[in-house]
Amino acid sequence: MTEVWLTRWREKLRQGPGAVLKVLTSEAPEAVELRQNSPFAGVLSQPQRQQVLKAFTHSGWEHAA
Repeated sequence: MTEVWLTRWREKLRQGPGAVLKVLTSEAPEAVELRQNSPFAGVLSQPQRQQVLKAFTHSGWEHAA
């Protein structure tokens, strides 16, 4: 099953940043499934993850969505 999710993520990555952003922000069933089966878990350390989340929160992006 892991190969299925890796293949689906690989397709999104090949489609470019817009496709990845859509997966990361969409509530569509496919996007939810992809996020729940992300190959990116553990890529960032916990301090890096916190820094990204803090920057994202301070960017005001959530208000523009």
